[in-house]
Order: sequence, then C-alpha cells, then structure tokens
Amino acid sequence: MAEMFKYLAEHPVWIIALVAIALLTVFVCIKAAQASSKRYAANEKTIKKIKEENELCNEFAILTDSLIASAQADRLFKGVALNLLKRVADKEDIMAEFDALTDEQREVYALYTVIDDGEKRLSAFFENCGKPLTDVALNAITRLLDVEAVDVFKKEFDAFDGDNETVSFIPEEIKKLDASFKELAPAELICDKAGDFIKSAPEKFI
Repeated sequence: MAEMFKYLAEHPVWIIALVAIALLTVFVCIKAAQASSKRYAANEKTIKKIKEENELCNEFAILTDSLIASAQADRLFKGVALNLLKRVADKEDIMAEFDALTDEQREVYALYTVIDDGEKRLSAFFENCGKPLTDVALNAITRLLDVEAVDVFKKEFDAFDGDNETVSFIPEEIKKLDASFKELAPAELICDKAGDFIKSAPEKFI
C-alpha cells in the first residue's frame, strides 16, 4: 500500500485520472438514478390514467337523463367520449362505426382526441390524425370555442391539410400557434364546454 502511495506521489497524473474516473462514476450513477426515477414517474402516470379512464367508462357506460343532468361537466364529457372511442375501436370496420355515430357523438369523439393526442401541443393531433376526424374536430371547435381559439385551430388545420395548396407549413409558425391554442383553449376549458354541450342535447347521446 505504501509503495502505491509513493508511486502515485511520484506520478500525480494518475491521481488526476483516478479522481476523474471516480467523478465520472458518480455522474453516471446519478444520471441512471434520474432516468430510473423518470421512468417510474411515467409508469405511475400511465397507470393512474388507465385507472381513471376505466372508472369513467364504467360510470357513464349507460347514460340516462338524470345521470347526464347531475354529472360534473368535465367527467361527463370524458366518460361519454371514452365509451364512444371504445365502441368504435371494438368494431372490425372502424370507419363504418364512426360514420354510424350521430353528428354530436362524432364531435365529442373528435374533441377528446384533440385533448388526448394534443395534450402537449395541438400540432400533435394533426400529425396523428387525418380526415374525416380533423374535419369533425374543426366543426366541434367552431361550435364550442370563441373566435380567437377557432382562428388558431383553423390555421393549424389549413397548415396540415395536404389538399390546401394556398397555405405553407412553417414550423416556427406552428410552434406559435401551439402556444396560442394552449393558452386560449386549455384542456379543462374544452372538457367543461363539451360536457355542457352533452347536457344541452342528452337525447343525442342516450
């Protein structure tokens, strides 16, 4: 041991190297712990979301006038939308089942997809979805939100519309529109307004 210390004293470069290796090891361990923590948090969030969605599906599986009238608007919207999504997804011909929904049901379906796919940014919804869902979503947004929010949504709709040759797709502009829509139409607002919409026409959903 004494000889090793003597060698290190005579060759200080090895001391620097050992210190560097030790620091690197600590850094790697910290990063690994952080990554593990993030994965755990993400898994917990996913599990919580699945649990909440199952509860909502069960709560609003069978709609009645009294249930719709007494339900909290945002929970009503989510519960109805999730059951509609499940109804469509369970069918072999998804498009035929979607087309079989009432106009109001399609709009609720589309609105939920907007807040789910577009949870972080509206453009993610347009990246993941195409027509006729985006058309229905535009109709729903126009029905429920104010002019400013509708205008932002319509601009992104046009930018992602491959058939619209009059509008250019500019990434920086899309980022600005994403930020504007998030401010003008947060998910909570859409949920409340969509729930009130269901309450105003219960016969379209029962």
